[in-house]
This record gives sequence, C-alpha cells and structure tokens, in this order.
Amino acid sequence: MKIAVSFLLLLVCSVSTGQPETTTQDVHAVLREMTASLAQLKVEMASLQNENKAHTAKLRELALLEYAVNRQQVELNKLNQKWLDKHTAFSASLLAEGEGTIGPFDKPFNLIFKNVLNNVGSPYNPNTGYFVTPVTGVYHFEWHISGKASSTGVVLVKNSNHTFTAYQNQTTGYGSSSQSATLLLGPGDIIRLRLLPNTVIYDNENHVSTFSGHIILAA
Repeated sequence: MKIAVSFLLLLVCSVSTGQPETTTQDVHAVLREMTASLAQLKVEMASLQNENKAHTAKLRELALLEYAVNRQQVELNKLNQKWLDKHTAFSASLLAEGEGTIGPFDKPFNLIFKNVLNNVGSPYNPNTGYFVTPVTGVYHFEWHISGKASSTGVVLVKNSNHTFTAYQNQTTGYGSSSQSATLLLGPGDIIRLRLLPNTVIYDNENHVSTFSGHIILAA
C-alpha cells in the first residue's frame, strides 16, 4: 500500500515537472488500477476479518466444550471414588515369591504382605503394610499365619493399639493359626499386622500366611 502511494506521488511529480514520457492518461490509468486494487484489498480484508471472527467463535466453542468435558470427568471421578470407598477390599500374602521365614526379633516387627491379590480402592499399601481407611465404617479383617518348628504370634494393630492376636506354638513340623476382627473405623485410621517378639512367620508359594480386609458398612 505504501509502495503504491509512493508510486502515485512520483507520477504526480512527473506530470508537474512536465516529463514528456508520462501523460495524464497514464496517471489516470494508474489511478484506476490502484483504485481497483484497493477495492480488492478491502474485499480480501473483510473476508479475512469474517474468517477470524468465525475462528474465534469456534475456539470459544471448543474451549467451552473442553471445560464441560473436564467438569464431567471430575464428577465421574468423584462418583467412582465414592463407589470404591464403599466397596473397599484387599487380600495379600506375605511373600512376593518363593518361601521363607521372617523373624525372630527382640521387639514387635511390622509385617508387610507383598503379594497383593486384590486391592479395591487401593486402601492397602504393599510398601508399608498399612491399611488406611478411606471412610467411616465397619470393617472386617482376617489374618492367617504359619510357622515351622517355632512359635508364631501376630497381632492386629489399630493405629497404636493392639486388638486380637493369632498365636501358635509348634515344636516340630508345621503349624498355623487364624484370627479375625470387626472394627468401627474413621477416615485415616491405620490397620497393620505386627509380629510379636521372639516369634517367626513363614510363607511359601502356596501363600499360607495372608492378610485380608473389607468394608462391611459405610457410614
């Protein structure tokens, strides 16, 4: 546009100085051509402005749609988590593979059941051995312990309080014991199994030492 205006000024200057090769007709022709070009530019600019408005409206529509989808996903995640909290359940055995004995120790030892069979809602942490209650409710726990030619004692601990204990004493051969407990728990309560001092616990590929729990009734 600036070039065209500059060229027009040059033509006007040429006519005013009386240069013979530039005539009034030439100037008029150039003006007509520039006028036509300007009109075409205006049409193209209007078209670009309309396209820009359409693109802006489309982007706004897409942004609103993305926001709605994200909100819906958040709500679905909340509903899914509520369902999981009310159907909390887990079951695990002591060793991830093979067979072995843990203990004895001279003080209580927190057991970690590493072979997780199921963990609905992920309340059980196989890295710490802790079951953390997601919601207030009534929960039921069971633990089955085994030992070979030794004493085995395992207690269920709620936060820092001992509840029930499974115990067996087998001087020769293989022995086992089982125990269960039903507890009213609140959000964030920690349940774990603790090996008693001077006892051992045994597990093998048949998964003979296990820890399980599930929610019975959610508040």
